[in-house]
Amino acid sequence: MSFDEFCVLYEAEAREAGGAIDAREVMSLLVGDVRPEMLEAVRRCHERLKTAAVTNNWLAEDTVEDAVKRRIDDFDPLFDVILESSKLGLRKPDPRIYELVCEQLGIEPAEAVFLDDIGANLKPARAMGMTTIKVTDPDQAIAELESVVGFPLR
Repeated sequence: MSFDEFCVLYEAEAREAGGAIDAREVMSLLVGDVRPEMLEAVRRCHERLKTAAVTNNWLAEDTVEDAVKRRIDDFDPLFDVILESSKLGLRKPDPRIYELVCEQLGIEPAEAVFLDDIGANLKPARAMGMTTIKVTDPDQAIAELESVVGFPLR
């Protein structure tokens, strides 16, 4: 579905639940801030390891989507594989998206470390055998990742 269609359905679902929201405003909050220290960690990982980005996004002619797309394009050199839900028809936490990223990287789940800021996205990856790190505090997440990969990421 398009972003506009999603907004209509999302707002209708909120109304049915007794609330009122502006879907575009809510979705604009999901673009998030880029954490420079996390980008540096990814860059250092990419120098030595295969790296991938798995993102839940949408296709739309919209400023929020444009911002997300620009961000993905900016990060492209940091990753060997980028999986976008809008192109695949799969979204995190569907286990098939994690299987696909491992397949495209040519690795087994036990060889993967998956970072995400949403716990529900981590659960299926962990169940498949991936090491998972919840990113709430970048310093803590980087320290955890350093202990897994065995080299400095700052």
